[in-house]
Amino acid sequence: MSFSHIHLLLALLPPALLAAACPAAPDPDEVPPAASGAGATGAGASEPGGNIGLGSGGTGSACSADMRESLDDEGNVVAECPPELGCHQGQCIPACEAAEKAGGSIGCDYLAPSPPFFGNELDSSSYSGACHAVFLANTWARHARLRVELGGEALDPADFAYLPSGIGPSTTYAPLPEEGIPPGEVAVLFLSHRPGAGTRYGTLECPRPPAVLADVAVHNSGAGVAFEVASDTPVSAYDILPYGGAASFLPSASLLLPRSTWGTSYQVLAPHAQGVGVLWMTVVAAEEGTTVDVVPRASLPGGAGVPPAPAGVATQITLGAGEVAQWMGKDPSGAVLQSSKPVGVWTGSTYLEVATDTSPSAGGQDAAHQQIAPISALGSEYVGAGIVSRLRDNEPESVVYRLLGVANGTTLAWDPAPPEGAPTALDAGEVREFETTSLFSVRSQDDEHPFLLTQYMPGAPGVTRPGCVEEIPLPGQQCRLGDEEWVIQLPPEQFLERYVFFTDPTYGTTNLVITRVRGPDGFAEVHLSCLGPVTGWQPVGTAGHFEVAHVDLSRGFVGATPACETSQHEASSAGAFGVTVWGTDAYASYGYPAGGNVASINDVVVPPAPQ
Repeated sequence: MSFSHIHLLLALLPPALLAAACPAAPDPDEVPPAASGAGATGAGASEPGGNIGLGSGGTGSACSADMRESLDDEGNVVAECPPELGCHQGQCIPACEAAEKAGGSIGCDYLAPSPPFFGNELDSSSYSGACHAVFLANTWARHARLRVELGGEALDPADFAYLPSGIGPSTTYAPLPEEGIPPGEVAVLFLSHRPGAGTRYGTLECPRPPAVLADVAVHNSGAGVAFEVASDTPVSAYDILPYGGAASFLPSASLLLPRSTWGTSYQVLAPHAQGVGVLWMTVVAAEEGTTVDVVPRASLPGGAGVPPAPAGVATQITLGAGEVAQWMGKDPSGAVLQSSKPVGVWTGSTYLEVATDTSPSAGGQDAAHQQIAPISALGSEYVGAGIVSRLRDNEPESVVYRLLGVANGTTLAWDPAPPEGAPTALDAGEVREFETTSLFSVRSQDDEHPFLLTQYMPGAPGVTRPGCVEEIPLPGQQCRLGDEEWVIQLPPEQFLERYVFFTDPTYGTTNLVITRVRGPDGFAEVHLSCLGPVTGWQPVGTAGHFEVAHVDLSRGFVGATPACETSQHEASSAGAFGVTVWGTDAYASYGYPAGGNVASINDVVVPPAPQ
């Protein structure tokens, strides 16, 4: 099956919307060209140049955590890379190339398909076309110039990119400077909404005009296109749908992985089928002429240019760069994907329900979506770090975890003893769930038995906090805080020593769940830019390998310190650690990893054939 070129979606837009979505292409002397193809690393990306300007000294043997300095074997600074360069293996090379070679979540070229939302299985509904936004955090020491495309047509970021400031009702949106995102700043790109999208609780439109005034999501099973967001400087990227805090209705967010980290071999995991929502899987190609073989465990319905994928047999599709294939209606968990060129994979639910012992009635249900990593980036050890308690007595909440096996004969060792219902073994494609209030770590016998761990946020707890009297509280209040969400977990082997990340300023409460790894000299301090050293560490199990801290950045739109009342944050340490960001408000929540490596840490490839 072959799709037409990615002008497909634009051809469907009414002329008036087409004009709004696709302004005249900017002067190439003013805006860097968008990246395309396997070797591209961002807008205006430099050609690979090796060691091309060490700044203040010679070649080192290692790099600083922020890729800005070349270090010697003792960790001393040998050279500081100029702003246009980054460090890789002790050498200063073009910044986007350095980020690509690092294999992490910081990059210069991203693709963002519009995730299916509530009612997506219908041709249209009042919810269709909710605000889809992408956040970009500039981690570098120079401005990041952007280029955005849809269907091969350039969209001018000056029309829809803003720098948010403050939190809550005081949030303001300054226009993106002509030079791009300033160093250390965050930009929000309002990509699309359909005029009139909304619910009886309010609008689902973006707070500012988006790049495209239309519903660009693929409905049901079908074909479409993804936004390309490119930069000439490494950035971190996240997306959210809808944007807008509690009033946005059923939100979900995801860490976006740079195109350079995508793989050709995946074992798919989606959230569970509980709730009235519909499960889905989206595949996006990075290059022209990409063939994808899909072998699902349950037959996936086809539609609108995408063939059905029967269970247990390989169905092949062909995609062009930026093209989307979406299957909806059955659980894609356990499906095997093998592609000729790198692809990105997203899964989710349009209306997810999660009940636990501490949230026995579940919540109002929310949408959920996550981009998942290729098999090569999955680990053989994970930490279950829980969530910041929303209970009145602050006792630990019961959290449901979902695991996926990749290799047959995977045996699992737990610290402490496995929670009730937790598996001690997994086979390829096997999915298991359990819930616990305890912190834990779990590992397999070796790197050739990777697996995937994900977790849910349960629905809003039935026990409200003191002072909550409204049945449906107002945004920013601490009543019925948060709702269902599903988030991937990164293995400690992919943790970093520094994160520059975004928190959505429209949510009343923002928490961090931080996991640190014991090094040769013990546990290293973790510093937050707005709080200083993190405290309140809890041991994980009895082995002493990991510790977890639950940290509040803001509650009820009031920061833990005035410096925390911002959307841009930085966390750093001399040792490896991981961060999951949680934003919660009245019956609304989002969560995602703040970042991490997506490097190849195993050699497992699952063939696209029945196992």
